[in-house]
Amino acid sequence: MDNLIIGVVPYSMIDLIWDKVEPLLDKVVVKSPEDISSNVVKAELKLGRKALSTVSRGTEIIAINVLDIRTLDTGLKVLYIPITAGSEMENWLDQFLEIAIAIAKDNGCVELRGMAVRNGWLHKLKPRGWEELFTTIRYKIGE
Repeated sequence: MDNLIIGVVPYSMIDLIWDKVEPLLDKVVVKSPEDISSNVVKAELKLGRKALSTVSRGTEIIAINVLDIRTLDTGLKVLYIPITAGSEMENWLDQFLEIAIAIAKDNGCVELRGMAVRNGWLHKLKPRGWEELFTTIRYKIGE
């Protein structure tokens, strides 16, 4: 794993590392500007409604994952990973998934789910047991 450290950032420390997180998050925002707002993500993290996982090498954050525990209408609890950004996924993905599973179990969740993943993500995750559940499509209606 090449000296990578994966951790979950306490919500009270979001402001302290935001300058290192925001550039990574912005790469996702650029691809989904109608879906994701950096300011809203930061606010949700600071309120503890979502959690931030970082992948670091020394003081450099190379990747982030946002975690969101949800209870579905049926009562089923799942851990969503709606945002993933950064580099070197091949070096940290397996360990991150182990940590995500542990967090999910600790919170009574029965599944991990990724939101708005593109086909490239599914290609990387399928060998790890992930499957496509829903496909989101859109039609812009204009003015």
